[in-house]
Amino acid sequence: MRCIQRLDQPIILTGFSALNKLLGREVYSSHMQLGGPKIMATNGVVHQTVSDDLEGVSAILKWLSYVPPYVGGPLPIMKPLDPPERPVTYLPENACDALAAICGIQDGEGRWLGGMFDRESFVETLEGWAKTVITGRAKLGGIPVGVIAVETQTVMQVIPA
Repeated sequence: MRCIQRLDQPIILTGFSALNKLLGREVYSSHMQLGGPKIMATNGVVHQTVSDDLEGVSAILKWLSYVPPYVGGPLPIMKPLDPPERPVTYLPENACDALAAICGIQDGEGRWLGGMFDRESFVETLEGWAKTVITGRAKLGGIPVGVIAVETQTVMQVIPA
């Protein structure tokens, strides 16, 4: 089960006015304070956020491209855009950028430095939740894999509601 949320829409079951009545005072001023992406994504409720419905449908279809068509079914192996025998050309000079090592990056001169996985195949999940861990799915030689990596760079601590 996965949850994708629009950035401009809350996900809530009870309205803010009902909760204010229950609490006996005005604590919440909108639905976004209860179930907006700043709350749901940073608390790990939402796996991915999108800006509009079209991006949401695209995210759902991409997500489905990593899972078997039925329980116990074969993995959806696709022809990779990159050759599986390619070298990993991203080599950090100082501190390692974990996302660049996973996805690849364009250098200052416009050249593509490939990461560990197929180009444009990595989809990060729970991005706003555990800032020191990178999780998601990617493809390696067209084969879907799960990705868990440690973010070694300094991150800002966010304490969600």
